[in-house]
Amino acid sequence: MPSAQTSASLASSSSEPSCSPVSGTNQNIDDRHDRSSSTPTASAQQAGASAQDKDKPRLTEQEKKNNHIASEQKRRAAIREGFDRLTELVPGLEGQGRSESIVLKKTVDFIQMKLQERNELISEIEPLLSPSEPIDPPPAYDANSTNPPPRSLPRPPPLALPVLNDLRQKRVILASASPRRRQIMSFLGLPNIEVIPSNAAEDFPKTMEPFEYVLATATKKAQTVYEQEIMNEAKGEPGLILAADTVVVDTLSGTILEKPRSEVHHLAMLKSLRDNRDHKVFTAMAAMAPLASARQPGYVLETALEETKVRFDGEVTDELILAYVRTREGADKAGGYGLQGLGSILVESIEGSWDNVVGLPLKSALKLIETVVSKADDDDRLSDTLLDEEEEEE
Repeated sequence: MPSAQTSASLASSSSEPSCSPVSGTNQNIDDRHDRSSSTPTASAQQAGASAQDKDKPRLTEQEKKNNHIASEQKRRAAIREGFDRLTELVPGLEGQGRSESIVLKKTVDFIQMKLQERNELISEIEPLLSPSEPIDPPPAYDANSTNPPPRSLPRPPPLALPVLNDLRQKRVILASASPRRRQIMSFLGLPNIEVIPSNAAEDFPKTMEPFEYVLATATKKAQTVYEQEIMNEAKGEPGLILAADTVVVDTLSGTILEKPRSEVHHLAMLKSLRDNRDHKVFTAMAAMAPLASARQPGYVLETALEETKVRFDGEVTDELILAYVRTREGADKAGGYGLQGLGSILVESIEGSWDNVVGLPLKSALKLIETVVSKADDDDRLSDTLLDEEEEEE
């Protein structure tokens, strides 16, 4: 019995190790099977897709036709909606149907018209927002500086006066380099104004009365340019020469104020005008034209004088005067300020001609021109004079 039990236990112990490798192998095979089923390979996916395609029912020809019709209906509905929207936006499409050619043509025409209107609006607004031309550099206190000449200003529509119509066919010379006088003269509509400044020295004594001083200076300017241009063979003799001179006079001291020589002088000049409150501006004009008869002296010369009283604002501060001086607007102007520009903030009131303070009273200038041109046309008067002389001899 003991031997039997021993053999049985041996048999039992020998059978356990022989079975464990087999069971372990089967378990690994099952695990691999589980992993492969949860993450299919590419071939398995393709196989599955092929199976699904095979299982998916195919569309019949009628169903394909129905789908195409539905798609076309959606496209046409979108086109109709777009055309209806364009009809609301584009004038002239009402009642035109939905013809693509008509709708597209009228839409393109409408867009082009709106673009043109936009460009025209931009061209009108841009000059208001920023200057279309570069700003001129400020004038210099030094009269010998080489600042570029200011740009010419646009001419207004011409006045249809006989004297001006006649001068539009002739040489008209402004014997002044002042851009302000050039601008004021342009209002008369004379298209061919020549600017020929006089090179004569302005050396009359300041002890002269202010009105005498400006009259003498303006006359000298006109005569100098006349003598220079009367024998101009290339351009011919001038039909009119106009010269002008402007001075500012301190009414308390009677001192003639010319252009400021420096920033310090400029400051002192404007503070004095503010403290004294009142000053006067004199502008003298001299006009010359050759006599039609060419008799001695060969020309006619007429002068005119304009006076304006200016009152400065007594509450102008030193700070404002300094700020104005640093703009350099008045650096090239008699009295050191420009009434036509920022200088107007210094002035309380004026009595007389406004453009006289600027440098050329236009109304007086026109009267002077009419007088000179009328006197220069002396052929009739010469004939009458000769007849009178003949009658006296008889």
